[in-house]
Amino acid sequence: MDEKRVTGEVRKVAGQVEGAVGDLTGDRQTKAEGQATELRGTVENLAGQAKDVASDLAGQASQAAGQAGDIAREALRTGRERLPGSDEVYRRGSEAYRRGNEAVRGHVGETPLVALLAALGVGYLLSLFIHGRD
Repeated sequence: MDEKRVTGEVRKVAGQVEGAVGDLTGDRQTKAEGQATELRGTVENLAGQAKDVASDLAGQASQAAGQAGDIAREALRTGRERLPGSDEVYRRGSEAYRRGNEAVRGHVGETPLVALLAALGVGYLLSLFIHGRD
């Protein structure tokens, strides 16, 4: 438990007492100061509660990330056992994707209008293929 929760609660109670004393004595300033202290205590307590919740969530997220990492490592190990050479195939595929991406980026940079028209044409053909002609 965060210490702000405890100190906030103590400050809140002290403010309530101070406000009650001001109320009993008719001293408006003491009453107002008590209410302000009570409010500060409440805010401090809430900040401590928020810190506790954030800490709990961070712990849960860390635990989930650890579990996800374990699952990913196990999946990778299983994939390597069942598909020997898959690392090389993945590397070659990544390299081909990178080179293709660079080539397309170069053409689009040089002729953006042609690239836009080509994209529209591909989109139109895909829509015909998916939906057919009426």
